[in-house]
Amino acid sequence: MRESRKSRIGGIAGAIGIAIVAFFLIFSLNSLEWPLASSLGKVVSVLPAPITVPDGVLLVTVHSNLTVIPTNSTTSLLDNPSFFPGYTTESLAGIKLGVFLGLSESVTNITNSFGQVRENLSPNTYAVKFFDWRLNNLSVAIQISSNKLTTLDISVNATSYSIQSANIVDPDFSGYAVSWGQIFLNVGTNASVTSGNPQTFLDTTYQTSTPISRMEQSGVTPITVGSSSEGNGSEWVQVQVNAPLNIGSIRSMSILTLRSEYNVTTNVIK
Repeated sequence: MRESRKSRIGGIAGAIGIAIVAFFLIFSLNSLEWPLASSLGKVVSVLPAPITVPDGVLLVTVHSNLTVIPTNSTTSLLDNPSFFPGYTTESLAGIKLGVFLGLSESVTNITNSFGQVRENLSPNTYAVKFFDWRLNNLSVAIQISSNKLTTLDISVNATSYSIQSANIVDPDFSGYAVSWGQIFLNVGTNASVTSGNPQTFLDTTYQTSTPISRMEQSGVTPITVGSSSEGNGSEWVQVQVNAPLNIGSIRSMSILTLRSEYNVTTNVIK
C-alpha cells in the first residue's frame, strides 16, 4: 500500500516535469521564430524596385515638293527644280500610317495639319508603314531608343510634265484608249521622264500646278512609259495605260511622276 502511493506520487511528479520541459521548449521556439520573421521582413523591404526603361519618341513628318515642267524647258533647269516658277512645297495632312512591332500593329494615326505624327514608344525596332497611293505604300524600318528622339522625314517628290502635243489613236471608235501604242505624248523636256524609276501617271483631271494634297487617286491613271524619241528640247514618249481611259473625259493632260525619299535621324531628348 505504501509502495503504491509512492508510485502514484512519482508518476505525478514525472508528468509535471514533462509539462515544464515542454513549456520551456515551446517558449524557446517562439522566441527564435519572431526575430527570424522580423529579419525576413527587413530583407524583403530593402529589395530594389523594378527597373523601368524610359520610352523613346518617334516624330514623323511628311511633305511634298511639286515641280511643274513647262513646255520647252531645258535640262539645266531640271537640275535645279526649285528655279521653276511652278516649284512648291507643302505639308501633307491626313496621311494614314501604322507602326508595327513584328506583325502586330502598335499604333495607327494620321498626320496633322503640319504633316506630323508624334508617338511615345518603348525601345525596339519597328516598321512604319504608310497607307497612301502618293507614297506608294512606303515602309521604313526604324530603331527607337530610350530617352532619344527618332525623326523620320518623308519627302514626296512630284513632277508634273506639261504636254506640248498628244496623239491618241482610237481605230475602233470605241471612245477609249486601251491598248499599247495608242497614246503618244510630246513633253517639253529632253530629260528622261522615268529617271529614278518613279510612279508614273497620266493626269487627265488636274492642272499641272495642282498640289498633290488636293489630288485623288481616281483622277490619275497609272501608265507604263515605253519608247521615247528626243527632239530639240522635247521628247516624244509612247505610253500604255494600265486601265481603259475614257477619251471624252479628258479635261487636261500631263504626266505626273511621284518618288518618295526618307531620312532618319536620332537625337538625345534634353
